[in-house]
Amino acid sequence: MIDVYKDKNGVEYSNESILLGILHHSKFESKEASLIKELTATDLDPGLFKRNAIGWDIKAACNWIHKHSGSSTQHACATYVRSAIDVGFKTNPNGSNSYTANHGFYIDGGKQIKGRPTWAWKYISYLPTIGFEFLEKVSRTGVSSFNAEPGDIAVYQKAGNPNVPGHICMWTGERWTSDFKQNNMIVYNRTQEAYIFRFKYVYNS
Repeated sequence: MIDVYKDKNGVEYSNESILLGILHHSKFESKEASLIKELTATDLDPGLFKRNAIGWDIKAACNWIHKHSGSSTQHACATYVRSAIDVGFKTNPNGSNSYTANHGFYIDGGKQIKGRPTWAWKYISYLPTIGFEFLEKVSRTGVSSFNAEPGDIAVYQKAGNPNVPGHICMWTGERWTSDFKQNNMIVYNRTQEAYIFRFKYVYNS
């Protein structure tokens, strides 16, 4: 049984999330500087995350992104993935109760920015602050052997061009999906690796 506590804003925390959040917080803060450098210099440790939510409905998130994604890119991968994340938290992506608009932070130009980022690659620093665990970096050649689970999220930059949004996608159990149904996890020809994240607590419904 997970004990649940609410803060003054009504945000729910499990007893384990509070303890682990404290333990991991200082470690995460110490890594922030590396997150604003080139992605090749990013030094995230496996298992690095802060748990500030007790559950995420994987089926709802995967079903939403599968239903709404198209057959070709609309250049809106971050919008679709964060909308799926919101649906999993049972909040309206565009509403005042949007989970991703009101929780977490990302690093931009050395500054800590509250709420969700616009550019896809900045989700590397954002996802750990809303409960997603960094698992590992998966290479282009290692994608086929990586044991993805529904709800896993892959994030990466476009090699040789750091001044573009990058890409983010979610594994639905059938394929990697963003604003379109992808044939591969890594859609850029020259990009060699992706950062993989997984949420810790999920609903079983």
